[in-house]
Amino acid sequence: MKTESQRTLNLLLPKGSLQGDTLEMFQRAGYELNGYGATDRSYRATFRDDDEFQIKISRPQEIPVYVGMDDFYDLGITGQDWVEETDSDVEEVLPLEYGHIDIILAVREEREDIHTFEDLMNRADSDILISTEYLNIAEKYILEKTENKVAPTILTPWKRLNTAGSYQSPITLMLSFGATEGKPPEEADAIIDNSTASRRTIKANALKEIELLRESESTLIANPKALRDPWKQEKIEEFKQTLQKGLQRRRSQALPGHI
Repeated sequence: MKTESQRTLNLLLPKGSLQGDTLEMFQRAGYELNGYGATDRSYRATFRDDDEFQIKISRPQEIPVYVGMDDFYDLGITGQDWVEETDSDVEEVLPLEYGHIDIILAVREEREDIHTFEDLMNRADSDILISTEYLNIAEKYILEKTENKVAPTILTPWKRLNTAGSYQSPITLMLSFGATEGKPPEEADAIIDNSTASRRTIKANALKEIELLRESESTLIANPKALRDPWKQEKIEEFKQTLQKGLQRRRSQALPGHI
């Protein structure tokens, strides 16, 4: 059993699209993070001058799940979209002002008759197949739009689910493992996917946005149990304040006329 002087905070950092901005944020905050560069192949990292953190690297989709479990991880950095999608028991400690994405519903550009979700429902001449990584967010959105009248069937490579029992839904949500923008028209009628503000990837794949579901950015999350532990709560607060200083430096350097 660890003594008080040996206690550590377990921190999960994101691999992939959020990695570069996360590393830059730590550098602006004064942390020297080893083992987290683009060319590093290890899934473990360290702060040079702070051995009270144990750091592991994981996919953003998994981080809220692990942070929400008891006695796994105390802190993590992920997207707000994955916090909602996984419905994990975590608390948002600090929005981080990068990794901004929108979750959108999109169809092929040539569908000039479809401009809204209602158009998609009304113009379909057969069941509607929507490809998405966001099964829970998409299901919640469809239930909201149809006033709980349409519960979509959820299809994964392993299982077909229907939240309304034997009801035959006109909408099927198919789990996507990436490259979602390339699914229409052969594998899907529409997609629910994340996109940057420029919509560059959407446009490159001859798609058009017809609905905005959610906005999201990166966020620092914590396990509620960790926040009730006096030592961990104090350490998390110090960590939060240091990151806030880094974010303030980034904002000030982005102001016009800054040298």
